[in-house]
This record gives sequence, structure tokens and C-alpha cells, in this order.
Amino acid sequence: MAVTPHDCITCKVRSCSILDTCDTKTLAAISAYKLSRSLQKGERLFSEGDPILGVCFIKKGFLKVELNGKLSRPLILRIAGKGAIFGHRVNARHTFHSCSATATSEVQYCYIPYDLFNEIICKSPMLKQQVVNQYLVELEQVERKAVYLAHKTVREKMAEALLLLAEAYQYEEKKQSFRISFCRQDIADLAGTTKEQVSKTLKDFEKEGMIKCAAKKFNYLNIVRLQAVTSHSSSPEVRK
Repeated sequence: MAVTPHDCITCKVRSCSILDTCDTKTLAAISAYKLSRSLQKGERLFSEGDPILGVCFIKKGFLKVELNGKLSRPLILRIAGKGAIFGHRVNARHTFHSCSATATSEVQYCYIPYDLFNEIICKSPMLKQQVVNQYLVELEQVERKAVYLAHKTVREKMAEALLLLAEAYQYEEKKQSFRISFCRQDIADLAGTTKEQVSKTLKDFEKEGMIKCAAKKFNYLNIVRLQAVTSHSSSPEVRK
């Protein structure tokens, strides 16, 4: 695997990561130690139970962050794209990864050993606060996921999954299209439903004019209507 230095100060991805508000001294310190690495589609950045050895900043591509559920069926917790960070949740009682992260496309990321990152963070109150803020964001995501799995209908779960995809791929109605690197089963694992329900609900949404899609390409999403579905489904369904 090719490894090269990378400068945080001039990195365009910094604006959507926890490094955005860091001062030049902190960025220079991270740049001095971190290395650029890559993954091919299907490769894992880490697996559940792996020791946390370093911190990873995603520069390009997408990963699915998942847990193994019943009968080894995975549950996708979230989609990680550029600006995402991994390996920052470490303390004396938490030294292993609690989930897996698998590349769904070619991924480029920067890596810094945790002991070096910890030295830097101890000298940077701003970076330390950003890490805490990231904890809170991830906690909120898990809490929302728990609510959707327990109480929402398939229709609501699918609307939420599409909104997560739109956010990850930075969908804008002016651009009107984006191609995902997730298959129907991945969407099912993200929504907490079945592949058959995914296909059915996508067809329903398309008939209602909320989306336009073909295979892995989405040509249009009505974000406002999808958000309305997540807060209150317009038709009764069996909860799954």
C-alpha cells in the first residue's frame, strides 16, 4: 500500500471535518505525522473487535458502518463519506472497534497513530472540543436509529434511508442526479427492512412523484416530501 505525507492546511476536505476550526499549529502537527492510504471497494477499514490503533480521516469515497445483528445479518448504522473520522473514541475502557467499516467505493483516507493524535489533542483545546462534539453527533445518530427501528413503519424507514443517502452524496435538486455505491441489500440493511420491501417502497415513492431512480442512479428526490414521511407516514403499514 502506497503511503505519502499529506498537508492538512491546504486540504479541501478539512472544511467538512472536525479539523475545520483547528489552528495552524495543530494542523501542522497532524500533517507531520499522518499518512495517506487507500481502500478498494469491499475492503474493510476495520472490523468489530479490532483494536483501535489510530485515527482515520476520510478524504474520498464512502464506507458503510455496520453491526452484526441476528443470524449474522448486518445493520448499517450510517454512511461515512469525506470528512468522516474513525478511531477517535478511545479511553481506558474502550480500546476496540465496536462496529465495522467497509468501503462501498474506492476510498482515500489519512491515518495517524492514536498515541501521536492523543499528544496533539492534549495540546489543542479546540480539537478536543471538536472530538467531544463528534461524540455527541454520533450518539444522536444511534438514538435516532434506535427509534426508527423500534417504532417507524417501512415507509418511514425508507424515507429516512433516502435522506441519509442524499446527505452523504450531497444531493442538490439543481444537479438532479447522483449514483450510489450501495445495492438494494445495503439500503435494506440501512433502513432495517428487507430487500423486497426496499424495491416495493421505491416503486411506491416513484409513483407518488417523490423520487426518480433507475438501478443505482437517483435522478430526483423531493427532500421536503421525504422529510414529511419520516415525521408522519401518509399510509398505514405493518411495522417491520
